[in-house]
Amino acid sequence: MKSNPAPFFILLAAALVPSIAASHHSRVEYIAGAMHEIEGEVIRVVWRNPHIMITVRSVTDEGVEEDWVLEGPGAGPVRREGLVDGYIKAGDRVRAAGQRSDRRESWLRLAHIVAPSGPELVFTSGGPRWSANFVGGSQEPEAEIAADFVQPEGIYRVWIWTGGTPYDVVELPPLTPEAMAAYQAYDPLKDDPVLECTLPGMPRVITIAGSRPLEFEQSGEDILIRSQNYNRTRLIHMNAGVEPSEMEATPLGYSRGRWEGETLVVTTNRISYPFFDLPPWWGVPQTTAIEIVERFTPDGDTLVYDFWAYDPVNFTEPIDKPGFLVWTWQPGLELEADNCENYFEDP
Repeated sequence: MKSNPAPFFILLAAALVPSIAASHHSRVEYIAGAMHEIEGEVIRVVWRNPHIMITVRSVTDEGVEEDWVLEGPGAGPVRREGLVDGYIKAGDRVRAAGQRSDRRESWLRLAHIVAPSGPELVFTSGGPRWSANFVGGSQEPEAEIAADFVQPEGIYRVWIWTGGTPYDVVELPPLTPEAMAAYQAYDPLKDDPVLECTLPGMPRVITIAGSRPLEFEQSGEDILIRSQNYNRTRLIHMNAGVEPSEMEATPLGYSRGRWEGETLVVTTNRISYPFFDLPPWWGVPQTTAIEIVERFTPDGDTLVYDFWAYDPVNFTEPIDKPGFLVWTWQPGLELEADNCENYFEDP
């Protein structure tokens, strides 16, 4: 059976944490709390980005075959926990558990899965459900550190998200009536560009990077922000003498940086990406008139991220989120390839 190819991006940043309710009810797909168990034969394994997908054929008490689609996080974010392809294969008899979708029949948000010949794979921050032999569950192997390693200072290193995003914010975004109508009509099962591997632009490339790390690198007078979020790289112009309105609009926009003490302040204009994705708001429309101001402040081994944005076409007031994200530095952590593969194509 060819499974439904459209995974739901409920919360990319929540790939390794328990279910979190979004503020806009139509975006909530998985039933919080309740775990549903199934057993059966693996028919298909798709271990890739944007989400891991496993199809399991089970048999009801009445003898009727059911094909369940188990949707996990992206392959890239969980690799550091040892969750890699090969543990589960087509033909395996497995036991699995997860939260049921309230929008699609026989569809689970994968939390646990185990085959008789291998360890239990745990895709949540909790421990195993059935076995003491397990992989995942927010267990990260210690990174190897070279003997000649020198601890970096300041912003120029690899950082990884550790929490602090207010996903439980309940208010609606401050939108004009027209923009609010477009936001409420947005269907993440159909309208999300990343479903077809259209690479994310601003602000999504950084606000929904989840546990994918990012790295700051000096490039002449400028700064590169390299993200493992689909291998996107942002160029921050530090001595730009160009009027932003003269620049061509692109998905990542045109970014200018300046230093305020140890804080890197980045102002981005001319963004052509169609959606303002800032958790818990998904599918908010944005225009090339939007301006985004980010502040990256190193504080020892943490990096605090303040976010501000205003689109005069769609917003009724600026959106200001100080301390929206907090990254930490982990010795030995490096960026890895994190490519996306289209679910509309056969693996």
